[in-house]
Amino acid sequence: MTLHVTVDLSAEVLDCLKKESLDRQVPVDVVVSDVLSDYFDEMTESEILESARRGLQQALAGNYRPALEVLDEIDREYVADADHR
Repeated sequence: MTLHVTVDLSAEVLDCLKKESLDRQVPVDVVVSDVLSDYFDEMTESEILESARRGLQQALAGNYRPALEVLDEIDREYVADADHR
């Protein structure tokens, strides 16, 4: 189903949508659709429990990385993303 709507957006939000559109090389309406889909795509309780179960099983099996290593990686990605904007 397709729904066509008109929305008033601030210049800042529109600029962000246009930038994302250019970065991904897709039309702005695709970006908006993806954002809305992500917003409404909530995990069910069973999906949350299964994800937690998998994570615990991986940790118990020794399949994990030290927290500081992960946090450093997130920090590097965040700084790189901020520099890119």
